[in-house]
Amino acid sequence: PYHCTTTGFNGTVFSGKVMLQVMNLADDGGKNSVGRYCAAALLNSRTNRTPVLSETTVRNIWNAYVSLGYYEPTAGVHWGATQIVAYIKSTMG
Repeated sequence: PYHCTTTGFNGTVFSGKVMLQVMNLADDGGKNSVGRYCAAALLNSRTNRTPVLSETTVRNIWNAYVSLGYYEPTAGVHWGATQIVAYIKSTMG
């Protein structure tokens, strides 16, 4: 499933979907896009393909985006969907 005990806000986002289903969603410049890239980043992290992104960091990015609408990589800096996706893309080989 896309969500585990540390993500998903009780399944309210992508409820019942598995990672592959989320990764196959159309980019929308918002939750679909961030969800797609977070799924890919999580899988890459698990297989040591992105040493700069840990599973915990990917989950933190997703949880912050879903709850706040942005991720704060450093105090006072807010990344929306576009910046999050660009960052995750920059970590992919």
